[in-house]
Amino acid sequence: MIATIEGVVSEKIGDSLIIELSGLGYEVIVPVTDWGSAAVGKSAKFYIYDHIREDVHALYGFSTQAAKQLFIKLLSVSGVGPKVAMQVMSAASLDRLQQAIAAGDADLFKGVSGVGKKTAERIMVELRGKVEPGAGVGSASSGDSAYQALQGLGYSAAQAAEAVAKVPAEVTDDGERIKAALKQLS
Repeated sequence: MIATIEGVVSEKIGDSLIIELSGLGYEVIVPVTDWGSAAVGKSAKFYIYDHIREDVHALYGFSTQAAKQLFIKLLSVSGVGPKVAMQVMSAASLDRLQQAIAAGDADLFKGVSGVGKKTAERIMVELRGKVEPGAGVGSASSGDSAYQALQGLGYSAAQAAEAVAKVPAEVTDDGERIKAALKQLS
């Protein structure tokens, strides 16, 4: 089992990063926030969830152990697989996800691909009491609402993440962040 991978980001492909380590390139599927903050040519470390099935071997990576643990908890929910769990992890910052789950706020998951009303409610019910807000904060998002807005407009996860990552940090108003991200895409 692979616990962590630390190496140089050589490529960004779709929702994945290629991490070069000792002559091997590992494809690691990461949340949008981690994808957007990763820079090609720079070193990065990810905590790995190694998903192995008969027909698939995929590596899911997270910048913090707390994010990996939340991903594993999401997988314990009936009807939530790795792809849906990764969509949920990409919907908001780790802190915001923890707050929403602890408060039973299913509205956060409305725009998440693959998560309907029943699945969102199931996540709330099955994880309530198992997730503490603020536990392991450190997976900061460069723009949750801007990312969701861009995806709502039809941009891919990779396009939305890249555009939001380029929005200057001093732009904090949601509307202004969305406008700045749209400018990056044009």
